[in-house]
Amino acid sequence: MAWQVHEGAAIVYVVWFVVAVPLAIIGLLLEPRWVGWVVMAWFVVLVVFTVALRIGDSRRRREWVDAAGQLGWRVSASGDELLERWPFPPFDTDPKADVVDVTSGRHRGREFWTGRFRHKVRRRELGFDFLDLQVDRPLPPLQILPAGLAPVAAASLLPLPVEVDGLQTQYRLYNGREDHARAVLHPRAVAALADVPPFGFSCEGRRFVAILPAYRDSGTALAQLDAACDLLDLMPEQVWRAGEQWAASQQES
Repeated sequence: MAWQVHEGAAIVYVVWFVVAVPLAIIGLLLEPRWVGWVVMAWFVVLVVFTVALRIGDSRRRREWVDAAGQLGWRVSASGDELLERWPFPPFDTDPKADVVDVTSGRHRGREFWTGRFRHKVRRRELGFDFLDLQVDRPLPPLQILPAGLAPVAAASLLPLPVEVDGLQTQYRLYNGREDHARAVLHPRAVAALADVPPFGFSCEGRRFVAILPAYRDSGTALAQLDAACDLLDLMPEQVWRAGEQWAASQQES
């Protein structure tokens, strides 16, 4: 819903009309002379709301560019070449998907790329922020998302609830094995995730992409970058071995 609102999707105008029609009817019943002014006032509310969102988005973008500049990272308008790096859902579900507002650099010894991913699921415009982190060893196929990010998962995938002690948000497994998911979300990893707003991740082979809610402030984005690095640093050896076995099986097939 946040994405739809910020992007000015059709649902925003549907909500406006849903409220405007009852206002007009009430105005006609109570005082017909004021109907036009009531509808105009409600239209002004829509305009002010839209302008406020744009100003907020612009402020967040400037703050991020300033923070990236101070840390020596590179910011570019688009990065369609990144789409070739992600062979797993939801990145492979829409051939017309695009990547914008890309930032690349190095953090805690890892190369990373972060930005905004826009795509469609059954004609519905969706999007989220992503964080692609360098990994030196292959990982098994796995996609774990908090319930709030469920709409960005591939529509054909059926979620399996994953209860995690120490996290209030319910997580769901969309791809991969449950024992791998529970191994990744061990107590030390949970402690790192508990300190930041919820986010999910997809991995397969030498690809690890954190999936995050869009329109975050720079402080939250930097904290989640650290948490994602912690998740990789704390990845159990058994998961790495499972990834190497999966990669070997893919080469044989």
